[in-house]
Amino acid sequence: CQGVRMKLAAVWYWKKASTILPSWRDGLRAAIEVIGENHDVDYFLDERVPSVESHYDAVIVWGDSNCPFLQNIHQYQGKKGIFLTTNPTNPGNLFGLDAIYCESEPVYQEVRRHGLRAIKAFGTDTAFFTPDESVKKDIEYFYPATFSPWKRQSAIAHLGKNLLCVGTLQPDGIGELEACRKNGVQIEEGYFPVERIKEYYTRTKNIIIPAVHGSERTVLEAMSMNILPTVVPENIKAHSYLDEYSSGVYEYPRDFVLKNYSPQIYAKQILRGIT
Repeated sequence: CQGVRMKLAAVWYWKKASTILPSWRDGLRAAIEVIGENHDVDYFLDERVPSVESHYDAVIVWGDSNCPFLQNIHQYQGKKGIFLTTNPTNPGNLFGLDAIYCESEPVYQEVRRHGLRAIKAFGTDTAFFTPDESVKKDIEYFYPATFSPWKRQSAIAHLGKNLLCVGTLQPDGIGELEACRKNGVQIEEGYFPVERIKEYYTRTKNIIIPAVHGSERTVLEAMSMNILPTVVPENIKAHSYLDEYSSGVYEYPRDFVLKNYSPQIYAKQILRGIT
């Protein structure tokens, strides 16, 4: 039960996890920190498939339905779950898990369609992403995303110097980067401290998301900063948050996030799946 102190293994099977996650202020990290106030949490941040000892009460992994680590935890006797980043392409690998945490309504519905135990669980670090109205809004449009074809910077490059694009260059993203350069877009390429991303959110009038999938974290971060982002309708996962927001009564976008997608709410949903 939730009143019993557990020992939890949190696994990020990701190449750059050990260097990025210690300073990464996303909702999952914040939610696990909330869980850590009452439970013991060990982090496994490695691109190799880690070996998690059997004495953990629960193990959770961040990944997709083809994550190699799933082969390990299927043999594990404790509770087990996955934070599903996309629709399952191999749902058979998910059977036997106690919880499939879904970051958006479309993913939640797709997981349920396969007869799996879906739990809608996502959020942002509302204590970190806080608005500061005293800061001058001198950035017209901001788009934080890796330079890659699926992020579609080229679709908004016509905004020119009014647009700031910040992110790493992926091997297939040179065309997106060049489209921005050609149109005079403000560009910052590389990994940056999350404090700088927060600064850009604070100074930004508009967040614009042309990607046809992904960017759910950006949507909630922006809303937590009291910015209602512009998202292309084709991006049904990211757009689902705007649809949910518009169906309620909230004075500010941040009110919506605090009520539904805070680290505390996220942590409660995680515990629901493994207790």
